[in-house]
Amino acid sequence: MKNTIEKKTFRNVTLAVVYIFLISQIMTNGDKWFGNDNQFLAPFVILMLFSLSAAIVGGLVFGESVFLFFDNKKNESIKSAICSIGWLAIYTTLGLFILVLCNMV
Repeated sequence: MKNTIEKKTFRNVTLAVVYIFLISQIMTNGDKWFGNDNQFLAPFVILMLFSLSAAIVGGLVFGESVFLFFDNKKNESIKSAICSIGWLAIYTTLGLFILVLCNMV
């Protein structure tokens, strides 16, 4: 099976969505898991997690595009960026749709 740009970007964006979900669970349950005692260190750790997450998700979403661009495949690079944004938009729309459905019930 050939690894097309669409498949690669779908895989990468799906990994990014899974990672975002896992981080959201840490943010939601952080007080239960880590306690609420350390008011000095907690903001630092949250900002470090935010920076790490930006790097990881940025790499997953736009990494393929950057590699293609530096490999002088500019048309494929643009297609990869558009596909990645499209997959992310589909996941976001799906998430919003699920939120609306859950709110209606």
